Amino acid sequence: MDWSDILKVVGAIGGIASISAAVSGFVGRIVITRIVESYKSKLNLQLEKYKSELASLADRQRLLLKRQELMFEKEYAAASDFFRFYSGVVPDPWAPDLDWSDAQAEIAGNFHKHASELKKFLAVHTASISQPTLMTLESAFASANDGIFKVGMDTHGEDYGHELTPSQDVRQSVDEFYNFLKAANKQIRADLEGGSFSLRGEG
Repeated sequence: MDWSDILKVVGAIGGIASISAAVSGFVGRIVITRIVESYKSKLNLQLEKYKSELASLADRQRLLLKRQELMFEKEYAAASDFFRFYSGVVPDPWAPDLDWSDAQAEIAGNFHKHASELKKFLAVHTASISQPTLMTLESAFASANDGIFKVGMDTHGEDYGHELTPSQDVRQSVDEFYNFLKAANKQIRADLEGGSFSLRGEG
């Protein structure tokens, strides 16, 4: 085929411009398709990355919520044990004419028992109470131990009764001990009402 034949064929199908336009359109579609596919591929990769990050965040949140749930259960158990201990410190009235001085004598006579129970409580629940509550209960424990020494000096091994009543020094230790317990009781109730102290960054 010579040039005259080629020109006749080109003329038959619309000329050089038509062929050029057809080739350009074909090439353009290929380029656009590749660009779109590349963009879709990048979007898919980015989407998978976001999905992975969201899944990881959801896992962390689930673990955090589970930890907070377990922590609150421990805080509730600690509060329940403390309320039982606290309610048993002040004796039930055994006569109609009893007053605080009678209760002081009973509390003083049980300083050993109270100190022992408080020590056990702290050994079990230290990690489950807030720092302010821990400090208050440690002060109560120190007061009880100080009271034990004072009671020993006061009674020389005897029990308080009609003939032997607590000295002013012992009564002061009782008041100090009980005031610390009242403060701890108030703090623990506030902690429970405010939710887990672990949520508030305390410990």
